[in-house]
Amino acid sequence: MKTITTLIVEDDEKIAEIQRIFTEKIEGYSVIGIAHTIHEASEMIRILEPDLVLLDIFFPDGNGIDLLWKIRSDNTRTDVVLITAAKEVEFFEEGMRGGVFDYILKPLVFNRFAATLEKYRSHKEKLTRMQKVSQRDVDRLMHQATKTSSPKDELPKGIDPITLEKITGLMEDIGKNGISAEKAGLTIGVSRTTSRRYLEYLVSSGVIVADLDYGTQGRPERLYRVK
Repeated sequence: MKTITTLIVEDDEKIAEIQRIFTEKIEGYSVIGIAHTIHEASEMIRILEPDLVLLDIFFPDGNGIDLLWKIRSDNTRTDVVLITAAKEVEFFEEGMRGGVFDYILKPLVFNRFAATLEKYRSHKEKLTRMQKVSQRDVDRLMHQATKTSSPKDELPKGIDPITLEKITGLMEDIGKNGISAEKAGLTIGVSRTTSRRYLEYLVSSGVIVADLDYGTQGRPERLYRVK
């Protein structure tokens, strides 16, 4: 089968680069472009006509769901996988209505990401070999069992899924106010060092951001908040 051309649409440059590295590790894929804005993505989709778009939802200049519906209204043969920190049901429902192939929540982990791309490649290969479909074919293609792995297998060494869930939940409650690693650790009952490890993992995954706060005495403190 021909190489699956892929466009990454992600406003965070570091996260986009992680997606590029992940994608290029998977056989049969080629990243043909990276867009950091909705406008840039729209133009690149029109010109490059990628097979697959890896699409975030929140952008400074627009919304990924709107771009999804534009892709559909333009009748392009481009498929979409949403990769986002948005856990709201309405976004998930809109993605399903827009026919996304999958919906992956950040923080992005390689095993889960790779499973989706391998499933998509298999899906395309099956369609390429078919001229007509039977009900059995439809059932197999639309309801493929996805091989799942445990959180322990998906997460990097040193990141426990239960603690990660606690930290993620805390950051959702904190919102954009910001919190230090020490205060976060005290809140969920872990050390400052452990708290910081999980917070930095969420930063590297694009779920939260970190800023320096110099305080009243000019001593810098790293504060973490949602994007």
